[in-house]
Amino acid sequence: MTESEIRLAQLAQSIGRARRIASGAAVTEEPAGYPSLAADFSQTKSAAVSEDGGSFLKSQTVSHNGDCLVSLLASGSSGNAAFIRCGRTCVLIDAGISCRRIEKGLRRFGYALSDLDAVLITHEHTDHVSGLPVLLKRTHMPVYTTQETWQAMGNKILPYMDRFVRLPRRLSLGEMQIVPFATSHDAARSVGYSLYHGDCKITLATDLGCITPDVMTAASWSDMLILEANHDETMLRNGPYPYALQQRILGNQGHLSNRTAAEFLSSLPRRGMVKVLLAHRSEHNNTPALTVQTMRDVLTGHGLVIGQDMLLRLASATGSVRFLNGGTL
Repeated sequence: MTESEIRLAQLAQSIGRARRIASGAAVTEEPAGYPSLAADFSQTKSAAVSEDGGSFLKSQTVSHNGDCLVSLLASGSSGNAAFIRCGRTCVLIDAGISCRRIEKGLRRFGYALSDLDAVLITHEHTDHVSGLPVLLKRTHMPVYTTQETWQAMGNKILPYMDRFVRLPRRLSLGEMQIVPFATSHDAARSVGYSLYHGDCKITLATDLGCITPDVMTAASWSDMLILEANHDETMLRNGPYPYALQQRILGNQGHLSNRTAAEFLSSLPRRGMVKVLLAHRSEHNNTPALTVQTMRDVLTGHGLVIGQDMLLRLASATGSVRFLNGGTL
């Protein structure tokens, strides 16, 4: 870690310690590696689970007392885009839906394309970048991603080469500090992102074939977490997908199952209640009810109380839910 990263880690640790002292909880030291980076990107090219299965979330939003807003404008195999505002700084993570849908989603919160400071790309798959060319045509903002991901997107983004910014080890963007981390997925060089603003940490970790130490480190101590819960394994194995595709999804470079996501959450270091958006749910190999039931079974089995230790919400392609400061719905 650089000196500045160490200072950031120490600040986060002191905030966590102060929170626990204020709440009367026992104080233990958080790991010195928080926040840590998976890869050096500069050196290489009880009742808080929504069970609405029909109209639950075209735009899933959480607001936090660190003056942060997190919204999934879309989530799933048909398209993904996340809008995150920290203070006066706004970013889009992925652009896998049309520019028109992105505009519509932003307007819901009183924002426009012109308010975006940058777009961050996790990887080159169509459901994460299909709207990027038109978005770049309509705006002048930079695109942050890995060199490998930019090249893998091909000719459709060549006219916008001047917008490409290769991901650094850590990025200072307005009022945000952004730390990318490596993920295990069948893409050129996929990443997730942790964003810091004041005492708030937000992490996006989707399209995960498995939980690597890098992902665990990145997600630890997050206040808000966007986490993949893609499929139910039994439903996938008995579903319409051919065997080869099933194996790809189940593999270490595929997607995260409900159960694996729940086990991960149960072992995640936390500071107070974590707000979790369960994202990238398969339309064919999962249901809201299965996701909710698996989360409830696993988390309660580990002694965690939903609504006290974790607040869970399901993301999908339709509907909306919003948390205001202090957790108001």
